[in-house]
Amino acid sequence: MAGAMATIFRHSEFGQVFKPRRAHRKSRTGCLNCKRRRIKCDEAKPQCRRCRMHGAVCDFALPRNVAKKRLPMAPSTCSTSLHCNGSLAFEAMIANVDRVLHSDLSDERFYMYGPCHSLGSFGLAMLAHFSEMVSVHSLAFSSIKKVLRDCIIEVALGEPCLLYSIMAVASTHWAYTLPSDSRCTMVAARFRHMATRLYRQHLEFPISRDNMDMLITSCMLVGMFSFSAETTTPLDSWVFSDDPANMNWLSVQGGLRCLLEITKPWMNESIWNEPFQESSNYEYADDHRMGRENLDPDLADLCDITDTTTEETNPFHWPLRMLCPLLRIPRHKCGAPRITNFMGRLLPDFVNLLAAKDPRALLILSYWLALMCTSVDEC
Repeated sequence: MAGAMATIFRHSEFGQVFKPRRAHRKSRTGCLNCKRRRIKCDEAKPQCRRCRMHGAVCDFALPRNVAKKRLPMAPSTCSTSLHCNGSLAFEAMIANVDRVLHSDLSDERFYMYGPCHSLGSFGLAMLAHFSEMVSVHSLAFSSIKKVLRDCIIEVALGEPCLLYSIMAVASTHWAYTLPSDSRCTMVAARFRHMATRLYRQHLEFPISRDNMDMLITSCMLVGMFSFSAETTTPLDSWVFSDDPANMNWLSVQGGLRCLLEITKPWMNESIWNEPFQESSNYEYADDHRMGRENLDPDLADLCDITDTTTEETNPFHWPLRMLCPLLRIPRHKCGAPRITNFMGRLLPDFVNLLAAKDPRALLILSYWLALMCTSVDEC
């Protein structure tokens, strides 16, 4: 009887009544997304209300005995890398990756092409490969490296679009290292297709502070793997093709500029706020001066740039403002992250000139491509 009654304590000095916390039911079987965010899950299945509101994947963990039976552990090389990379539970990661991938790839045994023996562990191997890519290939901006290494994999476990984008980049690089295995190329192509399809679908919905990190990161990764090509034969280049689809790789690069403009009101809440601020601190990053000062004189003459030329009056002015400082940096100091900013900041007028195969626009782009070929990794 006494156990059923609420015990009341009275503070002797102030006469204040203290009551024990009312009995409540803890959510022990809620989804992993809610657990990671430390919020109560209503446990509605197949998707809880909070995940449904945020458009996230609702990842209910499998029972421990089922997880062990259905989801074999990934190779030790995968577990070592990812255990060091984040604080997420290893079993939760492999269960979540397996579930998300099975939602679209249940009919294809991609894991047979890798060093793993389940779809979830294959996906985890690709996440480990991505993590290793970031660690080995140092970036000019440590804050960018930190986000790629420490943040986006955790975000991706609740966002299929971002997860597929990571897998696409990792599997494309993986296939590049194994050129003799055509199966690796097929797997990478499949992941690129899925990542692009999901990314396009998300762009049809409103962009807000809740999905900006997922979209910005996915855009960057889609832009990254869009540079991959099945062939390196010069005659197969888009320059000699009349098919507009062959220009998609270039059109994709402008997506980030549009996203950053839309998300500007909430950018201070983004995981990318600090890295983007750091990367924009270069003296030439926002050099919008009129005229031809500090431009290569020969290129300026070729593009009809005078002392009164502006970005609004000449479509070549802004690309040259970005390109010429890069040309002056010694090759051993010119890192890829500095160079890649060029593509994402091209304006539509210049992109249209490239699509029309304008000789001067192609020459400017060729200088940039040459810089990419000679760029170095930076610490």
